[in-house]
Amino acid sequence: MTTGVYVTSAYGAGCSLLRISATAGQFKAEEVYANRVMANHHGGVVRVGEFLYGYSEGKGWVCQEFKTGKVMWEQPNFGKGSIMAADHHLYLRGEDRGSVVLLEASPQSYRATGFFEQPFRSKQQAWAHPIIAGGKLYLRDQEVLLCYNVHM
Repeated sequence: MTTGVYVTSAYGAGCSLLRISATAGQFKAEEVYANRVMANHHGGVVRVGEFLYGYSEGKGWVCQEFKTGKVMWEQPNFGKGSIMAADHHLYLRGEDRGSVVLLEASPQSYRATGFFEQPFRSKQQAWAHPIIAGGKLYLRDQEVLLCYNVHM
C-alpha cells in the first residue's frame, strides 16, 4: 500500500509531499519534494484533481501540481485569505475586507468569474473559511452569518 501526505506551513517552512508505504507491517516515509511554492499560514489548501490551490506567504494565490510540487501560476493581487472548493470552482475569501472571488479551478491561469464585497462587515479580520453546503455559500463574520445561493 502507498499513499501521499502533503504538508504546508508559513514562517519560512514551505511545503512537502511524503510518500508513505507499508510492506509486511513495516512503514516507510520518503520525501517526494520539499520547496517553498506553498507556504500557507491559516487559510487552507484544497486539492482539485491533480492540483493544489491556496494562499502562499509572499507570493499570493498559487496553483501547484500535487505530484511534482511545480508552480502552475501565482496571483499576488488578491490578498491573504481562506479557500473552499466545490464543483470545480474555488471560493476565495480575503481576510481584510471579506471580499469573495469565484475562480475556475484551472491550472492554466487564475480566472476569476465572479466577485463581491461582503456586506455587514465587522472591523475584525475574516478568518472563518467559506462553507458550501446544499447549493449555498455560508460566510461567517463574528456574530453575522450570510447565506448565498450558488447553484451552478
